[in-house]
Amino acid sequence: MSHVEVKDLAVVAGGRRVVDGVSFAVDSGERVGIIGESGSGKSLSIFSVMGLLPRGLRAEGSIRVDGQEVVGASERALQAVRGGKVAMVFQDPSTALDPLTRVGAFLAEPLRRHRGLRGSELEAAVRQGLEEVSLPSTERVLRAFPHELSGGQRQRVAIAAALACRPKVLLADEPTTALDVTVQAGILALLQRVVEEHDMGLLFVSHDLAVVSQTVDRALVMRRGQVVEEGAVGALISRPREAYTQRLVGSALALDRALTTGRIA
Repeated sequence: MSHVEVKDLAVVAGGRRVVDGVSFAVDSGERVGIIGESGSGKSLSIFSVMGLLPRGLRAEGSIRVDGQEVVGASERALQAVRGGKVAMVFQDPSTALDPLTRVGAFLAEPLRRHRGLRGSELEAAVRQGLEEVSLPSTERVLRAFPHELSGGQRQRVAIAAALACRPKVLLADEPTTALDVTVQAGILALLQRVVEEHDMGLLFVSHDLAVVSQTVDRALVMRRGQVVEEGAVGALISRPREAYTQRLVGSALALDRALTTGRIA
């Protein structure tokens, strides 16, 4: 049984299916990507796994996390799934971080709630969490508010919070889009390292084929709410079957050539 198993997922908005017929699975050590342009339904698919769809949208089909059905589950049941079984890294760390809570207190909360840590054990775990994402566990960082950190530092704190309860699958929704290229590379390397070290599954969503190709082993290509192609990343890039995938690959290769030659506006 896979840790995350999605079968025939649909996301319905006002009677219209904005995601339709999506199926995939993620197990320990697997790195799976979902790629597509804006509005393709990739983020709605990953939000469905967490039970975090925006108001006015509902999921249909089946999403099982460690055997527990998410579709139609109560908020109380979903709270038991989030954190300990699946955790999420958002595109904008401001979505995850509380602007009025210091970094140390923010990281302590999931450790206290899910792992029951207190006192010196809790303090040690908070410091370990920061060090795991290559942030110094200094008093300055622990007492900092999110706005006092750089964008890359905020994303590392958000990743530390997602990892705090050792989820079986880490979900990442465009986690590097808001970062500059240098910082982006560091965050991607960090995600790959922690997933490998803890044998976690990774479900990674992006519109950037180059980023996906560096991060996952297999991927689903989505367009207008449906999966149009899926397979090993290498095969999708070298032998894309569908016209839409061919256009994505062509655009990515053209951009890479332009960046390499300096011929880009």
